Amino acid sequence: MVDYNELKKKFRAKKPVGGGAADPMHRKSSKAAVKAIAREYEMKKAELLASGAPTMKRGPLFYGVVIFGLVVIGTLVLSATKGDVGLGKKRIERNDLNARKAMDSLSVALGRYKFHVGAYPTTEEGLEVLAYRRPEELRKIRKAHPTWNGPYVNHIVKDPWGHDYVYETRPEGGHPVLFSKGPDGRMGTPDDVMPDQLSFEAAFGDTSWTNHWAPAEYRGIIVAPDEATKKRVNDEMKKYD
Repeated sequence: MVDYNELKKKFRAKKPVGGGAADPMHRKSSKAAVKAIAREYEMKKAELLASGAPTMKRGPLFYGVVIFGLVVIGTLVLSATKGDVGLGKKRIERNDLNARKAMDSLSVALGRYKFHVGAYPTTEEGLEVLAYRRPEELRKIRKAHPTWNGPYVNHIVKDPWGHDYVYETRPEGGHPVLFSKGPDGRMGTPDDVMPDQLSFEAAFGDTSWTNHWAPAEYRGIIVAPDEATKKRVNDEMKKYD
């Protein structure tokens, strides 16, 4: 039977040459190597700082520069997408809308004028006959048109582009010619602004604005079931003449 204790005594473990990990000398040399590496790191770091190497410090100045750059980029993007052409287009659309409103207002006023007078103003009279006049001019109008009951508009102005509105009566009758020449100031071009033709008939479709004023073509023609009613209606109509 093998005696292991005797074998341990016979074959003792040899110490490693130069000492092992438990050797105090080995521990001292390891610490010295670590210190040498640390010193080398500090030296390299000092060299980098001395050479002016950039450092990233995100302070208030850094974020201020970033925000300023974003604002500049946003402004450039908006300018590229809209531009002066876009702004001009919006201005033209707004003027076009105002011109259309003016066309509808003038066509309604012309319809009311016809409701009272019996016909549209002549080309020579123009749109000015719709507006408020001084007393001496008003007497002339009433002499020419006894049933005139204006003004139908406060005053006549130019269109949004500074041009006069075009107005002419048609020899064959019907609605008069009325339009704005648009931004180019020339007649017969695609940018001319026309009124809604139904606006000329608005005064006849809804007569609530007249306070029971009868159209000129129907004055003097009274249809009543008996003479007493006819006389009463006739007396009421005289108050408006």
